[in-house]
Amino acid sequence: MRLAALADLAVLVLAAWLLWPQHAGGYGLGHDMVFTPHQPLGLDSVGLGTTSPRAVPLDALVALAGKLIGGAATGRIALLVPLLAAGWGSIRLLGSRCLSARLLVGALAIWNPFVVERLALGQWALLWAYGALPWLVRAAHRIRTGHPTRTSWAVLVGCLAACAITPTGALIGAATAVVLGWPAPANARRLAGLVTAAVLVQLPWLLPALLSTASATSDPHAVAAFAARSERSGGALLSLLGLGGSWSSDVAPASRAGVLGYLSTLLVVLALALGLPRFGPAVLRSRLVWLAAGGFVLAAAATVPGLSAALRWAVATLPGAGLLRDGQKWLMPFVLLAVLAAGAAIEVLASEPFSSRLEPAARPPWRALLCVGALALPLLVLPDAPATLRVPLTPVHYPADWSAVAARLEGAPPSSGSVLALPFASYRAFDWAPGRSVIDPAPRLLPVPVVVDDRLAVSGRLLAGEDRTAATIGQLLATDPVPAALAAGLAGHGIGWVLVEAGTPGPPLPDLTGLRQVYAGTSLQLYQIPGPIKVTERGWAQRWLVIGTDLLIAALILLAVLVGIGELARRRRSVLLHSPVTTTSEDL
Repeated sequence: MRLAALADLAVLVLAAWLLWPQHAGGYGLGHDMVFTPHQPLGLDSVGLGTTSPRAVPLDALVALAGKLIGGAATGRIALLVPLLAAGWGSIRLLGSRCLSARLLVGALAIWNPFVVERLALGQWALLWAYGALPWLVRAAHRIRTGHPTRTSWAVLVGCLAACAITPTGALIGAATAVVLGWPAPANARRLAGLVTAAVLVQLPWLLPALLSTASATSDPHAVAAFAARSERSGGALLSLLGLGGSWSSDVAPASRAGVLGYLSTLLVVLALALGLPRFGPAVLRSRLVWLAAGGFVLAAAATVPGLSAALRWAVATLPGAGLLRDGQKWLMPFVLLAVLAAGAAIEVLASEPFSSRLEPAARPPWRALLCVGALALPLLVLPDAPATLRVPLTPVHYPADWSAVAARLEGAPPSSGSVLALPFASYRAFDWAPGRSVIDPAPRLLPVPVVVDDRLAVSGRLLAGEDRTAATIGQLLATDPVPAALAAGLAGHGIGWVLVEAGTPGPPLPDLTGLRQVYAGTSLQLYQIPGPIKVTERGWAQRWLVIGTDLLIAALILLAVLVGIGELARRRRSVLLHSPVTTTSEDL
C-alpha cells in the first residue's frame, strides 16, 4: 500500500509539473485546444451542424461541464485527469510490487514524447483514450479470463465511454476491448457483450457522421501532410520507435532532434527486448503486442511506399477514412506497451537473482539508486518537456469584445442565420494569445452556429475541407463580390451575421459596406446582413434521432457504472464483515 501511494504521488507531482503553466488564471487556448468562459450547447455540439463530427460528443461534454463548474476549471480538469489515469493505470496494469518498476512506469506513462507532443498540439481529448487504455486492458483481460464481475464490466464500459469522446479514441478503445477481451474458448455471451459495448459508444459520433451534409471523404494530400515526421536523421520509423514523430515540427521538443532522441529510441528497443518477455501472462502479453503492432503499422503507413498509396486511396474513397490521416496518434497502444516493458525490464535489475550477485552491503544502496534512476530517467531523456508546453498551455484572457458580441447574439432566433467568421481561415494568431496559432474560438464561444473555413494550411499546402457550406462561401468570397452581391450571396446560404476578428492574419476582407454594423470593438466587429435569410434547418426526425440516441447511450453508460460501483461496495462490505483483510485500489 505504501509503495502504491509513493508511486501514485510521483505521478501526481510530474503531472502537475507538466501542467504548471495552467496555474495562472484564464482559459486554455493553444492550437486545437479551445476552452471558453461559456461554451454553447447547441445542435453543432452533437454533430448536427454542417461540419464533420470530429469533436463529437466532446463539444457537448465540455459545454455541459462548463455550465456546472465553468470553462476555466473544466480546462484544467480536462488535462489533469487523463495524465493521472495513464500513470496510475499503467502502474496497476504492470502489477509489480517493485518500487523502482512502479516509479518508472508511472513517470514514463505521462512524461514521454507522445503525451508532450499531443498536449502541445492541443489534442487533450485524445489523451483521455490514452489515460483509459491501461484500465481498459485490465478490465478486458479479466473478462477474457473467465472470472468477470460487474465491476469489471463497469470499468470496461466507463473506459470505452472515456475513449469515445473523440472518434479516434472511440476506435482505439473498441479495438482494445475486442482484442484483449475476446474469449477463448468462444463464449457467446461475453463476446456479444464486448462487441455491443464497443459499438454502442461509437453511435454519438457515427450517427451524425452518417447524417452529415459534410463530405464523407477527405483530401488525399492530407496523408503526406499529416504523416509521421522524422525528428532527426534516420527516418520517421526511428522517431516512432522513440514514441515521437508528430507531423508538426512546431510541437516537437528540441531535444528530440539530437542525441537524446536517438537515446530514447535505443531505450525503447532495449526495454522491449529485455522487459517484454517478462511482462504479465502470456496471453495478455501476446494480445497487447498484436494491438500495439497494428497501431504502429497505422502510425507508420503514410511513410512507407505502397502503404502510403493505399492510405491515400482510402482517404479519398472510403467514408470516414480521413480519421487515418494523422498517423502518429495511432501509436497509442505501442506507447503503453513500451511503458510496461520498461517497468518489467527494470524489475529484472531489482530482482533477487540479479541483486544477489552484489555484496550484501551494496544491495540496499543499489535498490535505492534504481528507484532514483527510474524516476529520473524519463526526465533526463526528455528534459525540455515543460519548456515545450509552456506557451501552448499558458491560459489566456479573452478581450471584453468577445463577451460583448456573445451577449449581442444571445437569444437571436434561428431565422437570423449563422455567423461567418472573417478573415476566412481556420487558424488564428492573436496578439492577446502570443506565441501560438489557435483554431478559431468563435464556434465555441458564440451562442449561434459559426461558419469557418475548414481548409487546413500545412507546410504551405492548402488542404481541401469537408464542410460544403464553407466551401461554397469560400468560392463566393474568392470572386470579390460587390457589397450587394456579397450580402445576397451570404443570405442565400444561411449567413445572417459576419464577425471580423481583427489583428489576425488571413485573406483580405471583402467589402462589407453593404452590411449593417451592430458592434464595433477593438478586437471584434459584428455586422448583420439585411434582408431575409434563407435558413435550412435539420428535420425534427434527425434531431430527435441523434439527441435521443445520445441520451440513451449516456443513460446506459451511467447505469453500467452505477451497477459496477454497487457491486464493488457490496464486495467490500462482505470482505470487511468476514475477513480482517481489507481491499485496496488494486482490486479495481
